[in-house]
Amino acid sequence: MKPLRIDELIAKVKNKFLLINATITRAKQIQAGSLPYVDDFDPTDAITTALKEISAEKIKIKVGKSIIKTQELKETEVKKRPSLAKEEKKKTKTKKK
Repeated sequence: MKPLRIDELIAKVKNKFLLINATITRAKQIQAGSLPYVDDFDPTDAITTALKEISAEKIKIKVGKSIIKTQELKETEVKKRPSLAKEEKKKTKTKKK
């Protein structure tokens, strides 16, 4: 296989930060026991193996569409646990006084 080039990897992924996150996540999966998707992998170096998988386009990288903001998170938690709604009401009453 040809040597890995960072500029080619970034061109495939479109973002250097996404490349780093995808590589680290896949390397952790390989270290945990996941089988590599490429034939010429290095059993002692999970990061190189993950980069080879990305270079060979064996991994599909998905990006989340929305980021939950803290206010939205509070509202969803209150909906899940009604007891939190009571606590929030108590907090607002004590703050007003």
